[in-house]
Amino acid sequence: MTYRKKVCLLILVGWLVSAISLAAQVPKTPAEEARYTRYSQYQDVARFLSVLAARYPVLKVKIAGRTREVENYPGRDLFLCVLAEEGISEPAALNRNKPTVLFIASQHGNEQSAKEAALRLIRDLAAGDLRPLLKKVNVLVIPQANPYGNYFDIRQNEIGLDLNRDHVKLEGESTRAIHGVFNLYRPEVTIDIHEKGDDYYRVSVGCVSNLNIHQSLQDYSRNTILKEIEKKLARKRITFHEYLVSDVLGLDTSSGAMMTGESAREMMLRFSTTDLNDGRNSLGIYETLSFIQEGASRHDLASLEVRTGWQYEGLRALLEVVAERPAEILRLVRELRTSLLTRARLRSSDDPVHLKMAYVRDPEQPQLVLKAFERTSSNIRGILKVDKKAGDYLLAEDVAPYQGPTRLKVIDRVEKNWFPLVESRLTVRRPAGYVIPAERLELVEVLLQHGLRVQVLEKAALVEATGYRTIEVVPARADYLAPEKLEVQPEQLKIPLKRGDFYISCEQPGANLIPCLLEPQSDYGLIRYFRFNLVPAVGDYYAIYRVEAPVTLPLVDYKGW
Repeated sequence: MTYRKKVCLLILVGWLVSAISLAAQVPKTPAEEARYTRYSQYQDVARFLSVLAARYPVLKVKIAGRTREVENYPGRDLFLCVLAEEGISEPAALNRNKPTVLFIASQHGNEQSAKEAALRLIRDLAAGDLRPLLKKVNVLVIPQANPYGNYFDIRQNEIGLDLNRDHVKLEGESTRAIHGVFNLYRPEVTIDIHEKGDDYYRVSVGCVSNLNIHQSLQDYSRNTILKEIEKKLARKRITFHEYLVSDVLGLDTSSGAMMTGESAREMMLRFSTTDLNDGRNSLGIYETLSFIQEGASRHDLASLEVRTGWQYEGLRALLEVVAERPAEILRLVRELRTSLLTRARLRSSDDPVHLKMAYVRDPEQPQLVLKAFERTSSNIRGILKVDKKAGDYLLAEDVAPYQGPTRLKVIDRVEKNWFPLVESRLTVRRPAGYVIPAERLELVEVLLQHGLRVQVLEKAALVEATGYRTIEVVPARADYLAPEKLEVQPEQLKIPLKRGDFYISCEQPGANLIPCLLEPQSDYGLIRYFRFNLVPAVGDYYAIYRVEAPVTLPLVDYKGW
């Protein structure tokens, strides 16, 4: 061997040793360290993020909020991980020539693989093979939205809330933190990570479905992003389908209301909810490419490693798809957000806000065929790759490994009650804004937590407005539900406003959200929560007044600092 070859060989060996040494130094996630024998807890997450942030400048960790202290569990910080190639974390400093993607994990505390996959994603973006993606995207991750639920392995948070039904009233500290992060950074893409049952489709991703979100976002999500995710997962032999939900036929039970006695009725299949109180539509309403990911799960430790892997690959696929088309995504979202402000200013009669919606059938697709698991009486040994007859020899090369559980075979299941479309059942023309009486401060606080601009009157004034007088009312059967019937008569009034009353203009980024929250007949409004006591008695006026056209009032921003 020549001297030059020896030197090259030594350099190569040195490089390999260095590379192996660096790889060995990359921190394992808490679940990897424990070999997936336990769920990672708050202290594990804090330690892991501390190590990563100290070693890798592309990662900055911030505190987005803190959960409440309760009798059996202390308050815990809610971490926000900001991953940017430039190593910055403040919203104003972020490179907005790249799309920003927000990942939210573990709103439901017993869906543990969401958190484990999010931690792995953070590590691989900071120190692993996903690092090059930061040239194309900025990434925000809330890896543990429900530390209390994670600790006790339950769905609810420390005050008994289902956080993914709390995105309208924002009662939980975690949902407030999520919306606080969204309002500060205004990401173009968001994804909320959950778990479902032990489904044949190991990863399911759903897009927005509320009719107030521009249809082009749903079309682009379904026809481009979801299709590309499916292709990427297929190459890794992970089964995929758009997220579907079973529900009681003719009802929408996704509001979070505590309802009983419906389980005996026939079931339907639909796409995920139109409600704004879940983490997907509540962020999508700002014209965001917003998604939910549901990983298949048996909710046991034995399957934690494999289900974390499925979740991770789904998240990775989404991020890769966004990084492959950053300019396209930026243009789509930003044009729609700009257009929404214009629509809010014009208040065209052919551009209403939808207050009630219903799932309906598609005559062109009356039923849906899905793959599903069916239990077998004996173990499945494999899948035949060739035709065989009884008595033929069966060789090892004739059989392919079976990917599913050995006691479950894959069948085709025909869903006859398939409701893939959403129809509008009630609309309202866009107003210029709304007047909220000073004594309704609790409503204003919720609007502020949504990042909406609210103004307060400096002195008394008179304004022309529409008041809703109640003709008939049938209260809701349960909290979280709109009144079963509410008939109102709009009346044009001159309202004497007093100092301290509030005004909220619809000409702001939440232009689609504001009427949904404040109109009395909205299925998505604040009226459906008992805590606000907004349901009027017959003959009374609804507490909030519509202002149809722009007005000049003595206003200042409320808490405008």
